[in-house]
Amino acid sequence: MPVDPQIEAMLAAAPPWPGVRNMDLATSRQAVRDSSVMLPPPPDAPVAAVEDRTINGPGGPLGLRLYTPEGSTPFPVVIYCHGGGYVVGDLDTQDMIARALCAWSGAIVVSVDYRLAPEHPFPAAPDDTFAALQWAAGHAADFGGDPARLAVAGDSAGGNLVAAAALRARDLGGPALRAQVNIYGSCNYPSELTASAREFAAGPLLQQDDIAWFYEQYLPDPAVQQHDPQASPVRAASHANLPPTFVGTAECDPSRDDAEAFGAKLAAAGVPVTVKRYPGMVHGFASWVGFLPGARAVLQDAAAFLKLHLEN
Repeated sequence: MPVDPQIEAMLAAAPPWPGVRNMDLATSRQAVRDSSVMLPPPPDAPVAAVEDRTINGPGGPLGLRLYTPEGSTPFPVVIYCHGGGYVVGDLDTQDMIARALCAWSGAIVVSVDYRLAPEHPFPAAPDDTFAALQWAAGHAADFGGDPARLAVAGDSAGGNLVAAAALRARDLGGPALRAQVNIYGSCNYPSELTASAREFAAGPLLQQDDIAWFYEQYLPDPAVQQHDPQASPVRAASHANLPPTFVGTAECDPSRDDAEAFGAKLAAAGVPVTVKRYPGMVHGFASWVGFLPGARAVLQDAAAFLKLHLEN
């Protein structure tokens, strides 16, 4: 299937993408922020409250943003990590995704402002993510949450981070998770060219060289660190006893096949898995939930999955 016509028109109207390697870091971060904060949340995704908090993280103060749905407490709790190649993005750039997941799943969403590379390379981001999960499990009752109904969710790099957190929680005996959601997170270092990586090497939007550059910033020692399950969750020795998982992928995305392979690994280990590919979509499409039907579909599907597994 060709790229969705609405996306094709948007990309045609935008300036040519130079590739992240050809931009300085500050410009890249600002460009992502400017293009993201203007995107609207869906009009039918009301939240009752939004609160920023700071906790003690592994590397110092760690910012969180809590989205509380309408209704009565206690609510389930979902730890959410934004995408951005571990290098760009913040609590504002995927605010629309967090709001949609909160409103449509009926869960408190705790969005994590994890440390970014290259200033804070691996394992800073997965350490922050797991610290946020531990904090939410220990303090859920303080903010109207139910610590017995926890899940994790993320998009792109954030999907990789929550998958790593689920592995760590399993291996350390908690916190117990009811579900995980991974929206186009590859969960794998790009050491091999998959069919989708070859087909969509030049995009649209995300290019294979962009992925390579992001990992150059993130992993100081890629020859060794690419095999660490906290960097490449698909390479864990075992995927058994992980929580039920939803994997949503974009058809026209170089990281599509790696993300789907992660779902297949979990399924082979006996984990209940739903893998759904969204036709005509490109990497990052969930951020367009305010106006793009495909983006709305993936987040409604993810929210329904969370709601199903977080019920009492």
